[in-house]
Amino acid sequence: MPRGTSTATNGARRRRTATRARSDAGSVIGQITQLVATNETLKRENAELLALNEQLRAQLAEIGTTLGRLTGGPRRRGRGAAQPLVLAEAKPKRTRKPITDPAQIERRRAALAKARAARAEKLAAAREGAATGQ
Repeated sequence: MPRGTSTATNGARRRRTATRARSDAGSVIGQITQLVATNETLKRENAELLALNEQLRAQLAEIGTTLGRLTGGPRRRGRGAAQPLVLAEAKPKRTRKPITDPAQIERRRAALAKARAARAEKLAAAREGAATGQ
């Protein structure tokens, strides 16, 4: 029997590889569990911060309104009049109009088909390269 090919050595090597694979899988599962727990904590903290932010905005708006009333509003002369605080509202997302032009729809459809064909060609070439490389 050639040197280094005894069945005992191969069996031990297989056991070590299997044990290593199991410990790798265990560490990956542990990392995923830790990430999920961290994600849940961050979600909770984010919700708390959003609530606190909204509360502070309301208080700030109230303070601005009160300051505006105390200073007499815009009736005062000069530059000392405090304007009531107005917070900028978040702009809503722009909704796109649907495309109704048949010619444009057809051009987009053709471009999409062309892109899909090019991607399929690239994937087929990659598979063929991987199959010949093994």
